[in-house]
Amino acid sequence: GHIGFTISNAARAFIMALTFARFESVPGTGPARRYYQHIERFSASFAFATDVAMLALGGYLKKKESISARLGDVLSAMYLASMVLKHHEDQGSPPEDLPIVEWSCRELLYQAQEQLHNVLRNFPIRWLAALMRLMIFPRGQTYFAPSDRLNPKIAELVMNPGEARERLCH
Repeated sequence: GHIGFTISNAARAFIMALTFARFESVPGTGPARRYYQHIERFSASFAFATDVAMLALGGYLKKKESISARLGDVLSAMYLASMVLKHHEDQGSPPEDLPIVEWSCRELLYQAQEQLHNVLRNFPIRWLAALMRLMIFPRGQTYFAPSDRLNPKIAELVMNPGEARERLCH
């Protein structure tokens, strides 16, 4: 049963990686919707990677603390990105806060991608790592850190009095 579930996760991770999760049904509308889809994609990749790690390494995974720590970092980054989106939604999705949402989500999802890459790079069973890489990153690493073009916009929001700054300070 677990092997079938892992194969299902592999197919889901592969399809979402190929399509950039564009066809995933997620909550919300507008610019933040894409970040929900990216979180969904990394969630599927994370589920597949943890399933394979548990199946292949079993109790040895406990000794490979760096792998389990990196998997924990992936989960943390996805959780924080979802909290950024939830907070933005709870605030009424103000459009002036979008630069902060974009920078935060891009940074966190980039960290998730990098940690998944590090899991695969350091996975002790090399042929299995290559197979996982093919399923998780069939197009390579496609997520990038936030652009520097956002920095002046964020600085403007934080330095000048206004509703965006008040929401952040609250």
